[in-house]
Amino acid sequence: MSVAILALRSTDADVAASLSAQAVLSPLPALDVTADNYVTELVAFSDAADMLEPLWAMLEAEKLTAHDLIYFPRGHPVLIRGIGAWLARRPQEQRPSVFFRIIGDELTDLDTGRYRVRAALYRLACSDLRTRPGQDRVYFLVNSKAKARTVSRVCRRRPFMMQHHFGRTFSGAPDAAPAPPIIYAHLNNRSGALAENLGEIVQRVARAEPSVRFLIKAPAKFADSIARLKRKDASYVEIVSQEQSIEDYFTNLTRSSLVWLAYEAQPYKALTSGTFTEAASLGKPVIVPQATWMAEKIAEGYGVGVTFSDSTVRTVTDALLSAVRGSDQLGAAARAIAPRLSIETGCRRFIEGMIELAGTTPDMEPRYQIGDEIDFGNALDSRCFMRNGWGATEPWGVWTVERRAELELRIHAKPGDRLVLNALAHAFLGKQRDPVRVRVSAAGQQIAEWVFEAGRLNQPRWLTASLPSQTNESSGGILRVTLEIDMPRSPLSERMSADPRTLGLGLSRLSLTAAT
Repeated sequence: MSVAILALRSTDADVAASLSAQAVLSPLPALDVTADNYVTELVAFSDAADMLEPLWAMLEAEKLTAHDLIYFPRGHPVLIRGIGAWLARRPQEQRPSVFFRIIGDELTDLDTGRYRVRAALYRLACSDLRTRPGQDRVYFLVNSKAKARTVSRVCRRRPFMMQHHFGRTFSGAPDAAPAPPIIYAHLNNRSGALAENLGEIVQRVARAEPSVRFLIKAPAKFADSIARLKRKDASYVEIVSQEQSIEDYFTNLTRSSLVWLAYEAQPYKALTSGTFTEAASLGKPVIVPQATWMAEKIAEGYGVGVTFSDSTVRTVTDALLSAVRGSDQLGAAARAIAPRLSIETGCRRFIEGMIELAGTTPDMEPRYQIGDEIDFGNALDSRCFMRNGWGATEPWGVWTVERRAELELRIHAKPGDRLVLNALAHAFLGKQRDPVRVRVSAAGQQIAEWVFEAGRLNQPRWLTASLPSQTNESSGGILRVTLEIDMPRSPLSERMSADPRTLGLGLSRLSLTAAT
């Protein structure tokens, strides 16, 4: 196997030389779209194709075939659209497999969890890709359920789960944790309140368990918090240099009993953590925020540790003390799975996974994950499931604008599974006295009738419909849901406004859940 590494033209020459990398790529536009610059950014997206010509020239010179792989460590709308056009120009036997790693902040605002405006450009790029011969050779790689959901909906394309962070080779750590217990506290720019409360948390843990020692790594922005710790002259605290080398970093991880990832939870619903993977592969229990990728990985058996539900001093202190007092059992469990994690999170397994995928021709249509909620007030979240009969997306949701409206969800369920459709909806009643009736059908049969009475408070409410039991034919396929509305009316015909649309059901949210 031969490997060629490409880098940006702006890459430091010494860095490029150390990687034997060819500096051929021009920096791509940031495409950070706002209400003020969206025209400029759309023009930049439309006109960026020429920037990729040096890349195509280099790839053509490599004489790539269907047996070769191209890996981009992050996505970009210009690259995605460009790769689609480049593959389409090549004969089938000369189309390599192309992999894009999609990371947490490309599509999602880390502070709010909402889609970024630039995600619309990913949708445009992927819509173009869908039309291209060779689009089946392009794979999007994710390593969290949250990112899989986002990519499926924004890009309208199936993502593939694959580990992105690489663990260390487990070399037989000691059977017992270091004594006295050492907590490696890793802070970063997203530590927020945890950094502000660091001193008090550390003091409380040390008072309750005087034998505990702390190794603390914090970025420069939290210099004040670190200075306050130093002023207390705490003998149980060692501050790790911000410029520690890779070797020193792993030395500090190795000599620790526990690893505390002092991060705020919200960004890590989308982000993943290399420190978590490295610590777990070295057999270290971790203390992490709940409802994050790290907590998800612990639940899946890719780590051992304790979670904290919020960033308050008391909650975090309790979690740390729980980990310290259970460190013998936690450490033994962490060391027991470390050899497996060293293999499963290793770079070799990552490359093998890409090679295995390249040898298949999977269906690239996006999947709906049972239990996930669809927000019909967000076009990027919902339009991939909508077929005929729907109006424009509005902040609250979407109206049906014909007598019949359709949804289509690709699901994976086991034969015999029973699912329930849940919808937050209301009807357009106008001035009529008769109720509005909506017949709900799935798999070719009516499963419910929703009735909206005139004269009642017409606010969205949750409605349900039980789906037919899954069969061998339906369990891995497409679920088509049809909504038929009796006598829809327009606001214009009701003399309520100039809106001529025929409105029936207003849908705000929808999910499929397992029947209880």
